Amino acid sequence: MNISAVVFYSLVISCTILLISTLFLIFRDISRNRTLKQTLAEREKLELLNKSMLDITQSIVGIENPEDLYKLILAKVIAFIPNACVGSVLVKNDAGLFECAVQQGFDEEKIRDFKIPLEETILWKYSGGKIIQSEIIDDVSLIEDLELIPLAEDSDEWHIRSTIAVPLILNGQVEGILHIDNRDPKAFSSEDLQSMEYIRSNLEIALQKFQLYRNMVHLSRFDSLTKAYNRNYFMEQFENILNRAVRYGENFSLLIFDIDNLKIVNDSFGHLTGDQVLKVFSETTRIKIRKTDTFARWGGDEFLVVFYNISEGEIAEKISEIRLALNETPVQTSAESVTVSFSYGHAFFPLEGETFDQLLKTADNRMYVNKRKNRKPPLSED
Repeated sequence: MNISAVVFYSLVISCTILLISTLFLIFRDISRNRTLKQTLAEREKLELLNKSMLDITQSIVGIENPEDLYKLILAKVIAFIPNACVGSVLVKNDAGLFECAVQQGFDEEKIRDFKIPLEETILWKYSGGKIIQSEIIDDVSLIEDLELIPLAEDSDEWHIRSTIAVPLILNGQVEGILHIDNRDPKAFSSEDLQSMEYIRSNLEIALQKFQLYRNMVHLSRFDSLTKAYNRNYFMEQFENILNRAVRYGENFSLLIFDIDNLKIVNDSFGHLTGDQVLKVFSETTRIKIRKTDTFARWGGDEFLVVFYNISEGEIAEKISEIRLALNETPVQTSAESVTVSFSYGHAFFPLEGETFDQLLKTADNRMYVNKRKNRKPPLSED
């Protein structure tokens, strides 16, 4: 081989090495750019996810109705997961059945009466009863022994095919299941599932905080023994009632109840029986009055109620209903039964007072007159 050929091949080899090196650098830069773009996209997605969770957590203090919280959660999740077309939050009710608390994309009439045990849910069937984490289900129609109920608005045209089911586990118990759904199979990715698992862990913490907040609110508003409003919260409500009545020319009646012979009951049978008397009276009265009326324990053996737009005759009818119900449900002791009785007095706004103190004084005076006239013995024979 002559020198020219050697030089030529050397140049070719050098150029090839240079080309390969250049291509390597180009592909490395492209790979780096892709990795960087992917990292930025993932970071933006995580920031959006964290913001959504923060919005939910911060909203807890301002939300009193659990449905409003679930509605916010569902809206955030559907907005975040790309292929989430419809969704729902199933919550365990007092009977232990799971019913739809909120939904998006389903028929309101069809889903209203939807109630199933945990063992009939998609998540239970898919996991074989081992509910510990979120599950991505590519095609729910392939799950054995699962009855699919058409609940979509256009159920004649489509059914749910794929779903991500997210268990909401509080204190070791499944208290709810969040679903995001799509009409096509394999609509969700493993990345979506990872996001939903992250969301689940945050939601469970948020729901625990919400329960604590609701308990605190409940304790600040309700008497723990009788479940009636307590004195402080009643006064807050009364201010609103009074202001509205003045503004719109409405009328109402303030009524005071006093339980008869409670001290004698306590002395004769003990305070547990006395507490039961108070509880029976409160429960019975709350059942018999209207939902729009305001009922509270004023203190000791006294209760207050505000009746809206009511006549004296209607008050008498309501009192008769309460007394009849109490006569039918005496408090049982080991030896005897105690019939719960009461005295009452009322005053009308604005005819008999324009302030709380004026109305209470009038009602209180009438109550003591009635107490002297209608006092009954506390005991009745079995």
